[in-house]
Amino acid sequence: MRTRTLRFASTFVAVLTILVAPDRAAAQFGALEAFARKVTDLSFYFNAGGLFSGGEDLRTDDGGLQQFGVELLFSVGSVDRVTGPAPTQTDTARLVWTEMVVVKSDDGSEDTTYVYEVRPTPAPTAPTEAIWYFEMGFGYGQMSGFESSDPSLDLRGTIRDLPAVSLYASYEPWGAYVGLRTGYQKLQSLQVFDENGVSFKGRAENFFAGALVGYAKEFAGLNLFVETAVGLRDFTSVEWSGPIGTPPLATLPRALAVSAWTVGTGVQFALGN
Repeated sequence: MRTRTLRFASTFVAVLTILVAPDRAAAQFGALEAFARKVTDLSFYFNAGGLFSGGEDLRTDDGGLQQFGVELLFSVGSVDRVTGPAPTQTDTARLVWTEMVVVKSDDGSEDTTYVYEVRPTPAPTAPTEAIWYFEMGFGYGQMSGFESSDPSLDLRGTIRDLPAVSLYASYEPWGAYVGLRTGYQKLQSLQVFDENGVSFKGRAENFFAGALVGYAKEFAGLNLFVETAVGLRDFTSVEWSGPIGTPPLATLPRALAVSAWTVGTGVQFALGN
């Protein structure tokens, strides 16, 4: 249903590969270009929400959770249905020009012969439309808006997803879709300040998993969507470090549960036609 030639996406992916691994870029460019031809949209989203209840160390701050991200989407397949009968075939064979032969005579004149082959005409196919449309996305996301449940600790930081991988299944007649998302998450710039203003830095990384459901509608040439999602985000081991000679506080959490629900909206831009 969506066939696009995506020079922008091809260039983007190729340049990224050259920057990351220049010694392999030449060998991989052909594969990346083929991959980029399937890219359909560039998506931006913003979500808001809150942490699930039951966490002992964290709570949602007064502004609530904020999550934003960007995603590059590409087609992985569709399920189509026939919408009408196939057109009646009128010609079963066709002449296809294959070559031109030029023969020069002894008197200098030339005789040109055009060679044709008789080939069968492909049978016309019935018109179809996509019922289910499947896409995969690669992107980046960031979430903030949580704080320590202990009022004596001032906790600040964000969670970054890089990369985040999503798989979507869209039911085209309704404009509805469901999705699964996973990827690598990392606590970024995590700091805790105690009552004396002493700063302790935390590090943790893990994988996350989530599910979402949404609705998309085309408006003024753009695909607008709204969605709700749940994400399972548990950092099972947090490593803390403080000023030299200062041991970490006993009250610092050894693990952080940041599983949350979100609702949000976004927009998709088609990359070419």
